[in-house]
Amino acid sequence: MNSPRSFKRPATDAELRLARELFGKRVHVDVSLAQFTTYRVGGNAALHIRVESIDDLVAISAVLAQVDLPVLVIGRGSNMLIADTGFQGLAITFGSFLEYIDLPDRSANADDKLDVEPIALFGGSVLLPVAARQSVHRGLTGFEWGVGVPGTIGGAVRMNAGGHGSDIASSLVSARIFHLLRGVEAHVDAVDLGLRFRGSAIADHHVVLSATLNLSWSTATEKAENQVSEIVKWRRENQPGGQNAGSVFVNPVPGEVSAGALIDQIGMRGFRIGTAHISEKHANFIQAEEGGLASDVVRVMAEIRRRVKESTGYDLRSEIRLAGFDPTMDPSLVEVLTSESDTSVATVRLEHIFDRNANTSVSTDTSIPISVLTSTSFRDALDVPTEVLDELRTVFNDGTSDTQEQPVVASVTDIRTREVTMPVEPPATESTAAPDRVVIVDEDFRQPSESDFPSDTASESVHQAPTSLRVLITDDDVAQDLNAEIIVGTQWRDTPRSRKLLGLLTGKFVGGNKRKRLVMTGLGVVVAIGVALIILASPIVAVKTVRVEGAKYADSALVRSVSDSLKGKSVLTVDTKTAQERLESDPWIKSARITTSLPSRVLIQINERIPVAWFLGVDNRARVIDEDGLVLSVVEGRPTQYMWIEGTGPNLTAGASSAAAYRAAGQLAMSLPSELAPMVKHLGVAGTEEITMTLKTGTVVNFGAPVDMRNKLVNVVVLLRRQDVNSIISIDVSTGTPVVQS
Repeated sequence: MNSPRSFKRPATDAELRLARELFGKRVHVDVSLAQFTTYRVGGNAALHIRVESIDDLVAISAVLAQVDLPVLVIGRGSNMLIADTGFQGLAITFGSFLEYIDLPDRSANADDKLDVEPIALFGGSVLLPVAARQSVHRGLTGFEWGVGVPGTIGGAVRMNAGGHGSDIASSLVSARIFHLLRGVEAHVDAVDLGLRFRGSAIADHHVVLSATLNLSWSTATEKAENQVSEIVKWRRENQPGGQNAGSVFVNPVPGEVSAGALIDQIGMRGFRIGTAHISEKHANFIQAEEGGLASDVVRVMAEIRRRVKESTGYDLRSEIRLAGFDPTMDPSLVEVLTSESDTSVATVRLEHIFDRNANTSVSTDTSIPISVLTSTSFRDALDVPTEVLDELRTVFNDGTSDTQEQPVVASVTDIRTREVTMPVEPPATESTAAPDRVVIVDEDFRQPSESDFPSDTASESVHQAPTSLRVLITDDDVAQDLNAEIIVGTQWRDTPRSRKLLGLLTGKFVGGNKRKRLVMTGLGVVVAIGVALIILASPIVAVKTVRVEGAKYADSALVRSVSDSLKGKSVLTVDTKTAQERLESDPWIKSARITTSLPSRVLIQINERIPVAWFLGVDNRARVIDEDGLVLSVVEGRPTQYMWIEGTGPNLTAGASSAAAYRAAGQLAMSLPSELAPMVKHLGVAGTEEITMTLKTGTVVNFGAPVDMRNKLVNVVVLLRRQDVNSIISIDVSTGTPVVQS
C-alpha cells in the first residue's frame, strides 16, 4: 500500500540545524501547534514561521531549495490533528495579509440592473462563515453553505469543503497558488485542481493565496439570509462545540450513505479511549478533552474504521489531516488515513502547470483587485452583530489567543524576484518529431524545465525565485578547443603586442603536458594566496568609517563601543557576528545587521523594539515593555507617553520577560483601534489572571484572563459603536459574551 500524504519522513537534526541557520531570525523553534488547531492538542513544531507577505513565502522557498524539510501549512487548523510528539519539520501559519475580500457591487449601477458580474475574490485566510455572510449581505447567493463550515478559503479549496448539498467546486473559477518548492505562484483554473469529493490535487507544498468564485445575484435577499439562519440553527442543534475538527470521516457514498449514520448504526456514540470520545450529539465527531492526547483521538478513529468495515463493509476515509504521526511506531495508524498516494494524474497535471509557468509569459493577474496589488487591504465595512461574534466563537472554539507566541518573520532583503515577459511562439504543426531539449543558461532565468505531459491550461502569471543552482562542467578533452583563438590572414600583425604574448603563453600552456599544467596551476595558487595575504594586511582595506542607522533608544555607549571595536580591522575579515551579538544583548535592540563594503566602510543597521506600555514595580520604578512583554528599561518617574498599566508588578530588570497578563496588556495597547485609543485612560492588571481597561468616561472594561483577547476587543468595539459610552458603567467580556451594566 502507498504511504498517505500525511506520513512524511521527519527532518533529521542536521537538516533542522541547517534550516535554522538559513532562516535566521525568521524562524522560531519548538512552537506549540495546539494553539493553531481547533482540537487544541498535540506537540510542538521543530520550526515555525508566521508568514506576513509573499516575500516571506519566497524566502521559505529559497531555503527549501537547499534543505529537504517536511512542510505543514496551517490555515485555521479546523481539519487537522497534530501528533503528541509534534512535527519534525517546518510549520507555516499566516498573518492578516490574505484576509482581503473583494465583492461586486450592483448598487453602483444607476439602472439597478443585474448586469454586474457576480464574481467574488477572497483571500486564502478569510474565514468561511465571514465570506458567506458578506456574500449574502452584498446580495449574492450560492455560498450560504459556508456559514456552517469552520475553516478558511484556502483550506476549503484544498479539501473541496462543502455542506448542505453544495461545495466550493460548484462555484470556484480559479485559485492563486504559491509553490513552495519552486518559488513561483500561478493562477490555476478550477478544472486543473483535481477537485473531488473532499479532496484535490493540492499538496503540502502548495499555498492557496486566493480564490475567485462565480456566484449568482439573489432575487430574494431575505430568503438567502433565512437560509443562513437555518444552517446556523441546524449546526447548533446537530453538531457539538468544544474541541473537535468537525466531521472525521468522508461519506462513503455522497448523498446516499453518510459516515455518521454508519457509526450510529453500530452503536458507537459515546465510545471512549482515554481522553477522546465519540460525540453523543453527532456520531461523526470525535471530541478531545482539555489537555488530552492526540493519540487517543487517532485510536478512536482506528477503532471506528475497523468496526464499520467489519459490520457494514464500508472502508471509511478520513477527512482529517494527521501531522507528525509515525506509522513505524504504530502501523495501525496508517489505516486511519486515505490510502491514496502522493502522485496521481491530477497531481502531475497541477505540477506540470507550474513547470510550464516557469517558462511562459508573465502578466499581472487581473483577478486580484488593485487594492491588493498595492498592498492596501480592501475590506467591506463590517457591522458584525454580537450574536454573530458569539456564533463564530462557537464554531472556532476560541482557538486563537493573542497572548500565545506569535513569531514574526523578518522582511527579506537578500532574495530578489523579478517578473520576466517572454513571447510565446505558436506551436509548429509541420513536424511531429519530438524536439531535442535545449537549455540556455541565463542568470536572470535559471530554472529550465521540460515536460511532454499535456495540459489545457497555462498560467497567466508567475514570480520566479532564483532557487536553482548553476553547474559548470569542465572537460579536459575539449579544453584546447575552448581556449583556442583563430587568427585569419593578415590579422596577426594588427593584433596588439600584449595579445600576441598572451596567445603564445596560452598555446604553450595548453600544448604542454599535464605535469607542466600542474606546476603552472600550483604556482598560480601560491601567487593568489600571496596576493590575498598582502591585501588582508594592507591598511587600504582597514575599516575607517562606521555608519549606524536606526538607533534611537539603544544604549549609545554600547553602540559606540561596538563601532570602535570594528575600526582598524580588515573589512574582509572583521568579526561582524560577535559585534552583532553584542548589540543584540541590549533589550532595546530586536535585531542588528552589520554589512561591510570595500574599501573601508561598515554599516550597522539596528531594528529596535517598540515601547507600548509601562507599569510600576514594588520599588516604585517604572518598567517600560514592548508588545511581547519584554522589559526594555527601568526608569525613575512616569513615562506618560506610553499606555499605563495600573497595578503593582514585580521588580523586573531590563531584558526580563513579564508575566502573561502584562504581555497581553502590552499587545492590547498595541492593538487598540484608532476610534477607541483616544477614549482609553489606562489599562490594568489585577493579580496574574485579570486584565481591565478604564475609559476616560469612567467605564471599566473587564477582559478577564489573558486569552482570546482579539475577539474580546472586537466585542467591546462593536458594543461601543452601538451604545452611548457615557451611559455605561462597566462592560464584562471575560466569558466572551458582553455583559453591560448601565
